[in-house]
Amino acid sequence: MSEGPVSSSTRERLARSVLENNLKVRAGDRVIVEAWTHTLPWAVAFAREARRRGAYPLVPYEDEEAYWDAVDDGEFDVLGNVGAHEWAALTKANVYVHMWGPGDRVRLHALPDERSDRLFAFNPKWYEVAGRAGVRGARLEIGRPFPTLARAYGVDMASWTDQLVRATMVTPKALAAAAAPLVRALGRGRKLRVRDDDGTDLTLGLLRRPVEAAVGRPEPGNPHRRSALLTGLPAGAVRVALDEAVADGTFVSNRTCYYDDSRATGAVFRFRAGKLVDAHFDRWGTQFDTEFRAGGKGRDRPGYFSIGLNPQLHDTPQVEDLEAGAVLVSVGGNHRFGGTNPSPFFGWAVRAGATVEVDGRELPLRR
Repeated sequence: MSEGPVSSSTRERLARSVLENNLKVRAGDRVIVEAWTHTLPWAVAFAREARRRGAYPLVPYEDEEAYWDAVDDGEFDVLGNVGAHEWAALTKANVYVHMWGPGDRVRLHALPDERSDRLFAFNPKWYEVAGRAGVRGARLEIGRPFPTLARAYGVDMASWTDQLVRATMVTPKALAAAAAPLVRALGRGRKLRVRDDDGTDLTLGLLRRPVEAAVGRPEPGNPHRRSALLTGLPAGAVRVALDEAVADGTFVSNRTCYYDDSRATGAVFRFRAGKLVDAHFDRWGTQFDTEFRAGGKGRDRPGYFSIGLNPQLHDTPQVEDLEAGAVLVSVGGNHRFGGTNPSPFFGWAVRAGATVEVDGRELPLRR
């Protein structure tokens, strides 16, 4: 098998870090590692490291070319259903490692919604079964870099992969230490202010809602967030739902907004009396505009606020909000983070290098 752009020793180090620090794999654990064509070398490294730890790995494999051949032949119902033997394996698993597949996300998102919904019809049941089994899981962004997606994002795939490798190996302990003072401040405060020298000066409201610290530890027993049993890696963010009625001022982004298969740059959000009154981008803002028009009631209300903690990221696709010191402001639905806005619209902008104050006190952001 070809080494590719990442050495086998690097893959082994990453697998060791995830299995030891994030998933706490022990001797006797039954470990499932998903593999697709583009992630098979990573899956091999995870299987080997699991065995070194006395665990029992199982690697189900999906071939990219064969998958798309089945899609072209209209076999959506077969692809979107899981056999009893797979459910049985999941009920016996202790640990689950997921890496994105299929690899060609651009092709996937070009499918009509009806077809993609059928392809992933198994998803709700998967979370139910995994939740009952108490699975400790991780979803790794290392499976996302793919040639078509790198071209869509305008990034170098090797550099993208390198950032993800280094960021994934930042330990939960280090991220939790950085998160602790931010969680306290955002959980107790009432008034949030973000400002910088480039035009950002935005006041937002806090309602002492629960603050989520995403530090790379799965939460299989969390009944309120089914996705918590698959911790996202790399990790590193503190998030809280905002007061949906409070927002005044301007937020100027200096990081790219990476969508599923496209991007937008140069976002500027303007709020007045709790509503988004203007949003524009330097380039590629069409997706935001299109989805905003269809967003319904609540699309223009502040959603949630986050602060990034991971020192190994810089304007990295799909995890741009995790960069240390980066702040994200969203508009639209915020149910996922404990808010009350049910709008299906979700739009965001990210700023690195801003000053953040809670009730007049500056937060200790790591740059």
